Amino acid sequence: MKKREILLLSPSAQRDLTDILSGIVPAVERNGWSVHVVGDIHSRKRLLALLKFWSPDGCIVHSGLNDGGIVPEDFGRIPVVWIDRDPATLPPSALCVIQDSRPAGTLAAKELLRFNLELYAFVDRANPQFWSEDRRKAFREAVELNGKDYREYTEPSKSKWRRGLKKFLLSLPRPCGVFCTNDSVAVEVMSQASKLGIEMPDEMLVVGVDDVDAFCEAVSPTLTSVHPSFAAAGLAAAELLARSIANPKLKGVIKTFVAHEITRRQSTRHITTNGGNIGLALEMIRRRAAEGVAVDEVVSLMGCSRRAAELRFRQYLHSTILDEIHAARIELAKRIILSGKFKIGGLHLRCGFDSPATFRRVFKSVTGLSPQAYLQKHQEVTTT
Repeated sequence: MKKREILLLSPSAQRDLTDILSGIVPAVERNGWSVHVVGDIHSRKRLLALLKFWSPDGCIVHSGLNDGGIVPEDFGRIPVVWIDRDPATLPPSALCVIQDSRPAGTLAAKELLRFNLELYAFVDRANPQFWSEDRRKAFREAVELNGKDYREYTEPSKSKWRRGLKKFLLSLPRPCGVFCTNDSVAVEVMSQASKLGIEMPDEMLVVGVDDVDAFCEAVSPTLTSVHPSFAAAGLAAAELLARSIANPKLKGVIKTFVAHEITRRQSTRHITTNGGNIGLALEMIRRRAAEGVAVDEVVSLMGCSRRAAELRFRQYLHSTILDEIHAARIELAKRIILSGKFKIGGLHLRCGFDSPATFRRVFKSVTGLSPQAYLQKHQEVTTT
């Protein structure tokens, strides 16, 4: 039996489709699909040429920020599922998987409110997208619920946005927490703050959304970011596409996926100067957790005795060095589980644990769930 040809398309050259593709894998295996991934679709002419070349049985289009001139009419009778595209730009009959953006704002607020700062701010991008408003509202509601001062920066004009951002950042009392509508905005905020002499994270703590490594790991300090479950989005899109292929009359279905996790990096590792090298130690743990980083290596970096290092961790983090190593390993495990890139049975080795039993015990102590239960809980999507 000939395999069905499925195209996974993205207008953006920068869009990483790995997590989405990992979510599609179960449907590929179940339905006998052959999936082809194509990015940087910068013109309608290229899209039409791709559709002619592959003659696909179905398409999944991840739009993100840039739709690249892709319009539903170009696909003709080919079943299409749209990921992260504003439903208002599509016909009522379209099949969509979109992010419920409110949880991202709530997660960011919880991360920043831990520090009991003087003020909390939201920074939007020029030409705001449909998901930005929900992130802003949820963040503001959480900040004000906790009795904290709130400010926001919105400037729809791209030519005026950067100049206005500098004035806004200088106007903020410090220390403050800043939530940015996505990672690219967060990187720009951090760049401008650095040029203005604002110390991060001592004077300004920053959180982004999307957890794109190309942004988050490339800046200094590294960027804390909300991690949406794009694997769940891929799974939902694949299931919806399978239904549409089987039933061409299927119309007007919208599924939503959410952000459950936040990847904590240096931009929200606010440690007083009395804490010594705890910030550096935490970054070493985060980066090398899967390699089997040892407590003694962390102590050596801190440049003090084992006892002094443990006392500092307990004073500033209310945990031991080993607790932080375990937490970093479990964060890695959660991301791999949700991405679908690794079988749970062998995951302990990928995350730096010596045995499956230790991995399962630590995972449950940190999350309250077994690895399998965690996967099942976070694969849920909502249909409207």
